Amino acid sequence: MESTLLTLLFLLSTITASAVAVVGWRRRRVTHAVGTLAVVAAAIAAWAATDAFLIAADVLATSHLALTAKLLPACAVTAGFFCLSQAVLDRTWRLSRRTALWLAVEPALIVTTVASDPWHHLLFPPTGPGLQDVRQSGIAPLFWAHTAYSYTLLAIGLAALLRAWMRGPRSQRELYGLVLLGTVPPLLINVLSTVGFVRPHLTPLGFCVTVVVGYWALVRRALPELVSVERSHLFDMISDMVMAVDCSGRLLDLNPSAERMLRDLVPDLPERLAGLPVTGILGDPPLGDDMETDSTVTDVNGRRVDLNVRVSALRNGQDEHVGWALVTRDVTALNAQRRELQETNDQLREQVRTVEALRADLAEQAVRDTLTGLHNRRFLMESLGREMKLAAAEGTPLSVALLDIDHFKQINDRYGHTAGDQVLMRFAKLLGGRVRQGDVLARYGGEEFVVVLPGATGEQAQARVDELRQWVTAGRIPAGGHTLSVTFSAGVAALDAGQNPGELLHVADEALYEAKRAGRNRVQLAAPEPDPSAAAA
Repeated sequence: MESTLLTLLFLLSTITASAVAVVGWRRRRVTHAVGTLAVVAAAIAAWAATDAFLIAADVLATSHLALTAKLLPACAVTAGFFCLSQAVLDRTWRLSRRTALWLAVEPALIVTTVASDPWHHLLFPPTGPGLQDVRQSGIAPLFWAHTAYSYTLLAIGLAALLRAWMRGPRSQRELYGLVLLGTVPPLLINVLSTVGFVRPHLTPLGFCVTVVVGYWALVRRALPELVSVERSHLFDMISDMVMAVDCSGRLLDLNPSAERMLRDLVPDLPERLAGLPVTGILGDPPLGDDMETDSTVTDVNGRRVDLNVRVSALRNGQDEHVGWALVTRDVTALNAQRRELQETNDQLREQVRTVEALRADLAEQAVRDTLTGLHNRRFLMESLGREMKLAAAEGTPLSVALLDIDHFKQINDRYGHTAGDQVLMRFAKLLGGRVRQGDVLARYGGEEFVVVLPGATGEQAQARVDELRQWVTAGRIPAGGHTLSVTFSAGVAALDAGQNPGELLHVADEALYEAKRAGRNRVQLAAPEPDPSAAAA
């Protein structure tokens, strides 16, 4: 009956520890301490399962295989508890390779000793390794050495937890106290079992309580927020340069980053920097309440160092001003990158402006006549169509004039095409200087030009074009080494309802031929189209 009850207890411990191991391992990323606790729980589960099997089989550690199966989990639990205590106290702690090798030495020696024990009997006496025999005949020296080693590891972890519980932050003491409380059952049971008051060893049952209490404490107390991280450690890890100065501007304390910066700026500084005036090293940084400024210093090599300095006032418990905290960052590389980026942006903007200017120039060239510089026929047709729609919508008049240089073929035949080109360019310049703003002047083709006159009736357009004719006729045009007198004939047409640009230009062209037939050097106004409704009447 007793063996059955013990078997059930060990099986219950096995199941409980296994559950903690599985759940803890799944949550190991929350904090390293939970993962370490899961490993300890797995070792306890193996230990309890071995004892349950031995008790059920009525075998009480009478074989070397049974000894190995019991002692290896026991060694793992002891080493795991040591690691757990370190992880609880410091969430940055990780099991290093060197520590792992040291912790693996004792289990390896245990395996070797158990395997060779029949020849030297240093772990268990010759009368048998079971606990009944042990109590009767005593325990061999190496078993006591193993026990002392295990208690030493446990004592180191407990001492660290006890010290943190007594001196650590108040918000974390509950966590340390719960972990310490969870170690009482296994320690008490182990001591009683070792001295023979309890048979068999019930230590796995006590450690099962430890992992359950430990897991509950870690999860309930939100370990990532409670694990001890010393402020001094964080102060040393900050990459920014942090300095505390008193009201006179002398250094009170500084982190390693600040010390490295100061020694880079002034290599011959004394070994102890506390008490030195910060103004003598960082130039003359302004000291005020909650301010931020940029300053530039020069190191011993003449290199310019850009610093961003944030200043905050330090006050004591009585809210008295006692100094300043300076958080300084070397922004030399950042400023260089900013300047380079600014230069690159300026270059890109200049390139964009150049491209836009080229694009606009190309667009303008696409609608300009290359010889005269006036707008070409393509631009004329687009502008004329737009002006005709606007005139129709607003009910305003619009007229066009088609100009043709008189006897231009004779100029080409007598003086050459170069002289003819000079005449065309000079003629275009004369017209361009006399047309009104808002009028459209374009070269229509060859020696023909078109003037679009928005807002002008046929008669008004005829009068204005005739003024142009008189202006051109009165002038002289140098061409081919000669000074020529040039005249032109023109046909003017006023916009009628329903006309398109081609029809309007055709009417002006017919008027132009009327002017040529009438003797040239004149402006002919096209006769208005007859009103169909009036003819029907």
